[in-house]
Amino acid sequence: MVVKRTNPSLHLSRTPLIYVVTQVRFSAVMSIEKYVPEIQEKLRKKYPWFQHSKVQEVLLQSPGPPSVGFNDRFEFLGREKQTGIVLTRNSIALHTNKYSNFEHFQDEFGEALAAVHDSVGLGLVERLGLRYVDLVRLGQGESWSDYFQRELLGLDPSVVGVSQWNSQFGSIGKTDVGTLVFRFIQSESPLPPDLTPGALHYEKELLRPGEVGTILDFDHYSDANGEFELDSVMGSIGDLHDNLDRAFRSAVTKSALGKWE
Repeated sequence: MVVKRTNPSLHLSRTPLIYVVTQVRFSAVMSIEKYVPEIQEKLRKKYPWFQHSKVQEVLLQSPGPPSVGFNDRFEFLGREKQTGIVLTRNSIALHTNKYSNFEHFQDEFGEALAAVHDSVGLGLVERLGLRYVDLVRLGQGESWSDYFQRELLGLDPSVVGVSQWNSQFGSIGKTDVGTLVFRFIQSESPLPPDLTPGALHYEKELLRPGEVGTILDFDHYSDANGEFELDSVMGSIGDLHDNLDRAFRSAVTKSALGKWE
């Protein structure tokens, strides 16, 4: 499948990218658990590890106040536990911390989505999303201005008279295919607070204790309301990618790209 690209693909051998996830939300299949053995049989050669857990969720109900419930989470993990398929009663996602390029990632998700659809017979598509999380760490003698465009860095701490100035803000806007959300977070936590990478294994520590890193969190999603059709869904996910790539390039400096090559 041809992917729209405004710019040539980036190949960064020292990439700051630490997490990528794409997700399709669909009309709930309350009996999803009974299909899991068949789905696992289709996926287990590529994803031999399996985990079953329950995640807490807030249920909105009208009339009446929200209530707290639990949703079964079935995770199929690759041999190195760096890539996994996450299935719930109303979503399927592919997430990884070992990303090569979008085309490969898209193909891998398409294979998993086809396996689930073949077993379950997915109904309506409700939302599609694609999200990239980068973590930038400072080296000796470096400053954040070496990596990020000035408008992301906030006030100059030397002018304000503070020894450490951590910025955090977000932006949201409409694109021609959906909604793009950008978050800039400087924190001692390596991942956004709402993100649960689950059982993914990281080969190296993301941040040392007490170290402050900068998270670039790019999330592009589109709401949908139509019958599930595999080629259409995969094409729509491909459409989400280009704006994310352009947003990343606009956030970082040319010097940073040079450091990551």
